[in-house]
Amino acid sequence: MSQRLLRIRELLKREVGQAISRDFDFPALVTVNDVDLAPDLRNATVFIGVVGGGDSGGRGIVARLNRNHG
Repeated sequence: MSQRLLRIRELLKREVGQAISRDFDFPALVTVNDVDLAPDLRNATVFIGVVGGGDSGGRGIVARLNRNHG
């Protein structure tokens, strides 16, 4: 992977994490674990982790983030 893609991945991880903490109020800790980028930078997949909130709380957080993606 090129240095450019690595830098963009790290920047996206940081920015998405800040956006989640700024725009959402979750009862659990939500972390951005990784970002997978397409080589043309058109698509990205964000992998998150949820600490606390129980099993159903984690599913609810993921569902809420998926509803509000964009």
